[in-house]
Amino acid sequence: MIEVGEKLSWSDNMIVDKHCVGGLPGNRTTLIVVPIVTAFGLTMPKTSSRAITSPSGTADTMETLAPVDLNIKLMRKVVEQEGGCIVWGGAVSLSPADDILIRVERAMDVDSEGQLIASVISKKIAAGSTHIVIDIPVGPTAKVRSLTAAQNLELLFKMVMNEFNIHSEIIIADGSQPVGRGIGPALEAKDVLSVLQN
Repeated sequence: MIEVGEKLSWSDNMIVDKHCVGGLPGNRTTLIVVPIVTAFGLTMPKTSSRAITSPSGTADTMETLAPVDLNIKLMRKVVEQEGGCIVWGGAVSLSPADDILIRVERAMDVDSEGQLIASVISKKIAAGSTHIVIDIPVGPTAKVRSLTAAQNLELLFKMVMNEFNIHSEIIIADGSQPVGRGIGPALEAKDVLSVLQN
């Protein structure tokens, strides 16, 4: 999956990224994390999806603040100037086979752990990431419903990332309720701005 599309490389030795497994409405943590991390001088070329399991994907929310349909050349330019970005992954051709598999899975209502891990890791490697935080929310409406399932997923993520020499940190979080005060692109962006301005 990695070899089929574009692959990015960066001059920095440490390229950071994060991914939330999903299933929670209003999960806007990426839009808070990327500016903070890049303000501390780390490089974070973040590709995000449009809505898959909630009313607004990270790319949808970011699009209310700035364009997200950047090609690979423009994405690189933004990262080199600003230290990071949040762009829609479908526009940059990183692991394009994954985009096809996601569409097929959605149409068939299939959600396998193996495909989830391959999807996340292939895109992160293609983006040049060396250090990744994985957020696994657990709750009755989250993608992961039990602590046991989250712990199993954590082990699988660590095993695969170790094979690719990726430094990882896995966070198992409370996913029992929506994140923030509003759901949908505009309300989520409003929440993000209020956090970043404080």
